[in-house]
Amino acid sequence: MRIQARAYAYLVAALAAVFVTFSLGATPALAQKRFAFVVGNGEYANVTKLPNALNDANATRTMLQEAGFDITPALDLSLAGLRSALDVFVDKVRRGGPDATALVYYAGHAVQLDGANYILPTDVRPQIATRIADQSLSLSDILKRLDGAGAKSKIAILDACRNNPFADRPTARGLALQIVDGANEGINSEAGLARIDSNSGTFVAFATSPGSTAADGTGANSPFTTAFLREAREPGLAVEQIFRRIRLAVYDSTNGTQIPWDTSSLITEFSFFQRPAGAPAPQSTTAGNVPLAARPTLASLRGMAPADAARTAIAWDRSDIYGNALALNPDAQDALRLNRILAQRTDERAWSEAILAGDAESLKLYARLYPVSDHTAAALRLAATAPSRNRVQVAQTCPVCPAVQQPRSRRADYTPRGVSPARSGMPRQAPVTPPYAPPPQERQAQAPDVPMLYPERPRWTGFYAGGSLGGGRQSDRTTVAGPFGSPTFTPTTTTTTTTTLPTTPFPTTVVTTTTTTGAPTPTASAINPLAVPRSLSPDGSGMVGGAQFGFNYQIGAVVIGAETDLSATRLGGSQTTSANPGGTRFTTRAENEVSMLGTVRARAGFVLGDFMIYGSGGYAYGLVDQKGSITPDNPATTSGATGSRSGLASGWVLGGGVEYAIMPGMTLRLDYAHYDLGNQKLTLQDYTGLAPTQYATMRARTAGDIVKAGFNFGF
Repeated sequence: MRIQARAYAYLVAALAAVFVTFSLGATPALAQKRFAFVVGNGEYANVTKLPNALNDANATRTMLQEAGFDITPALDLSLAGLRSALDVFVDKVRRGGPDATALVYYAGHAVQLDGANYILPTDVRPQIATRIADQSLSLSDILKRLDGAGAKSKIAILDACRNNPFADRPTARGLALQIVDGANEGINSEAGLARIDSNSGTFVAFATSPGSTAADGTGANSPFTTAFLREAREPGLAVEQIFRRIRLAVYDSTNGTQIPWDTSSLITEFSFFQRPAGAPAPQSTTAGNVPLAARPTLASLRGMAPADAARTAIAWDRSDIYGNALALNPDAQDALRLNRILAQRTDERAWSEAILAGDAESLKLYARLYPVSDHTAAALRLAATAPSRNRVQVAQTCPVCPAVQQPRSRRADYTPRGVSPARSGMPRQAPVTPPYAPPPQERQAQAPDVPMLYPERPRWTGFYAGGSLGGGRQSDRTTVAGPFGSPTFTPTTTTTTTTTLPTTPFPTTVVTTTTTTGAPTPTASAINPLAVPRSLSPDGSGMVGGAQFGFNYQIGAVVIGAETDLSATRLGGSQTTSANPGGTRFTTRAENEVSMLGTVRARAGFVLGDFMIYGSGGYAYGLVDQKGSITPDNPATTSGATGSRSGLASGWVLGGGVEYAIMPGMTLRLDYAHYDLGNQKLTLQDYTGLAPTQYATMRARTAGDIVKAGFNFGF
């Protein structure tokens, strides 16, 4: 009991320390109202590892801390860990008030399925496409939660899609373009990140173009994060201009193979580092001959060299600017590359609108208009189960007939694109011309359609709970001492000697009386010590069944954790022996049983595929029921003794076992444990009244072995 009280005291103290630390750490951030959720996943257990992801997240974390953000880190976490960290982050944003800025940075693997983007935790295991949502975090859901928390500005930066873990599965290439409410452009794709449903005040950036893969890099950081860390430090520079500079830097460092993408519906200006009071405005309005602040017009592009016009189109990454640059310089050296970029953007935009419409007619129309797209098979698959509509807004899948933007306050570009009053209230019209399609020689090879995933492997990191049933055998070697205080009598012998002495004038007679005292001897009513055995073994077997709860944390192939369990048991037994050394038979009986057994154990294991082999050890406690008696054949004339007790005993436990993951979040296990609850002393008192001061003791050592089969559910 003393050990338990001490353990509980340590637990309460640890929880109090965590609470104080969190409270003190959160206070400065609430004053800043700038919060960041920095996620870095590189040590994947079941898919390709990303050496630079953790470096990128740590470097970004440092930069954002310097910029005044309160950081909620989430490094190499499982799905359960990511969800817990996200809860903490959203709560911080909610307490930050209506003017809070919430930033999400993610470095790691991400995929897109049926119009939604998912960031993958380290314990993800591919199975089938429909299970992606069950084992990952949706970017749209994250932004919706930030909307609900009242964030005024939401910024999401994803450095994902590098060395895609599903590259050999259908439609596993890259992420899909994202549409946010109020943004001027966006894309959605099975081959990348997808549409985001979020209120205005949102900025989303990807490390690469929708449908493409990003490089992890050979240096300390990825090409995207390297550029981001450098450009974001410009004081007072708007985030939109920062990412135009990043786009050019990454384009140059990867020889044109990677082009970052962003979309914005921010309604207030945002910069990572504030410009000091009185300092001049940032001068970084151009990158070479490329304008970064003023949106390029057809006239301004006409005055540029063809190479500068192409770089300007890439920096701004907007379909109309690509089109203008191509129209002015159709035979330029970069024309083929711009054509391919524009074709990809057009395809992704149409796919996004088809997903947004969600009806069978729109999906089938997309498949007809884009027969060689990466998404054609996915469109046909979704159309088979999508609802039908009587009236199809064909313009939703036609990028040459974009939906009319409703007037709103936003600053996605330096020069906002206005809406013509004459068309502001008109419904979308059906397309009259097919969308742009590159010549056959320019078309990219068709990728597989639907991201199929491998069978899911076990997720060892996280909390779990389960039940188990089994049996065991208990050894209860019991030593007997006594009886003590038995009633006794002392035998005495009296001898009288008469001696006559020859004296005069008369003889003298001397009489001598001698009394001899013998050794004390038990009375006839006492327990005969010779009839009491010195030891007994009330061993026995029984059933064990109960529940367990614990937490695992996986580091590569090693799993560490802790577990507590509580079981109802019927372990132990009894032993009876009789002896008749002096005419009276005495029967001695000892019983020892554990009716409840619990443990608190540390665990360490090694993962071999779907199996985990582990060892465990720690603290054990149990409810021990102990009984004993020394009974004579004739209790009316001879005393006997009896006693019983029931109480908690504590000790130690060692064991091990094997666990097998049969499906995500569920495992089967076989567990062995050897427990030792120490010695328990029982006092036997006289029950006949013939010898009230007489007693004996039984001291039992309670130990045993248990084997249980069980199951666990992870969460």
